[in-house]
Amino acid sequence: MRNCFAIAAAALVLAVAGPALGQETPSATLGVSGPEEMVFDWAKQACVKSHVPDAPARAFRDSEGKVHLIASHNDNRRFSGPDLNHLQPECAVIYQAKKSNVLGQYDDMGWISGVWTGDGKTVYALAHMELRGNRAPGLCSNKSYSSCLLNTVTALVSRDGGKNFAPETGSGAGPMVANLPYPFPNDRKARVGYANPTNIIQRDGWYYAMVFADGYRDQKRGNCVLRTRDLGDPSSWRAWDGKEFSVQFIDPFRQQTANAKDHVCAPVSTNKIGRMIGSISEHRGSGEVIAVFGDRRTEDGKTASGIYASTSRDLVNWSEPRLIFEAPLLWEKSCGADGRVFYPALLDPNANAPSFQDTGDNAFIYFTRYRLTGCKVTWDRDLVRVPVTISMGGTAKGQGGGTAQ
Repeated sequence: MRNCFAIAAAALVLAVAGPALGQETPSATLGVSGPEEMVFDWAKQACVKSHVPDAPARAFRDSEGKVHLIASHNDNRRFSGPDLNHLQPECAVIYQAKKSNVLGQYDDMGWISGVWTGDGKTVYALAHMELRGNRAPGLCSNKSYSSCLLNTVTALVSRDGGKNFAPETGSGAGPMVANLPYPFPNDRKARVGYANPTNIIQRDGWYYAMVFADGYRDQKRGNCVLRTRDLGDPSSWRAWDGKEFSVQFIDPFRQQTANAKDHVCAPVSTNKIGRMIGSISEHRGSGEVIAVFGDRRTEDGKTASGIYASTSRDLVNWSEPRLIFEAPLLWEKSCGADGRVFYPALLDPNANAPSFQDTGDNAFIYFTRYRLTGCKVTWDRDLVRVPVTISMGGTAKGQGGGTAQ
């Protein structure tokens, strides 16, 4: 890796208070502590044009101690090396869905997202699976990409340490983890469904992840929490319903229901986190979970776009987000020379867990930087990281206002 862009590190401080649970909650303070580092330079290192970081970075350690990182397009590839600080891109495709226009097969276009392993040999994953109805004959009357896009979450597994992934069908019911409980939706103008699962973390015998839900019919917009005790059974995941983890998703291609409202999740802390969460990490010692995400928020009369963080003890109640650093986000119209950023993830090279679910007091925010041409997003996308320090237990006085450059 090499230093790429300078960051005004001293000015960037994040104070995050945990949720109020009837007692004083420790705060987390994140501060950018050094310059940006280039992890992957598309113009110099891409194997093919589509070899881009198009999802948040996920890391895991295999049974031989080698570290792998996945941040890829739907022709999924990985980075590998002796540790998280010394990775090289690999050209071999480790997973690619078959672009099937039989959408009930859940095998259209998939991005590896949540990853978890306990032994470095069997590696489970959650995939962001796009079902593109405009390619399915007679299914979507609108025929346009956006209005025919149904996002779903599916399960994958690798039995060879992450060299190859395939759909995990569990008991044979199929790889679907989350889908809307309606027949293919034609009455909308934009995408719907469940998208962009976070990494998977293990807590108290449960495996947790979060997904982003677009608002549609009974499904409210926001981040939903899912959990399971068995990663090998995609149908075992249950979502938060507002009171408990009781929501069972159903496969609308195989099962119809008159009670659709019973099969949608209740988004959490929608007044605080309204954008897709990039990653969730458990802070060692405190047990607090830190979420990072891109957003545009107003605080004390100042509006700033950039990467934010929030903390939680239960993944349901989240603290007021605070800015880590300012940067133009993917969906904005900025035409700056350094482009826009998205897909943040917090990773600690010294994590104890094979799936890098934990973080200590020093870690990195990984993110994708999009290079623009004529104010338009192109294939030129780099994977960048910036070091941060994390301290727990203090009460921070405020936050900085630096800008990633």
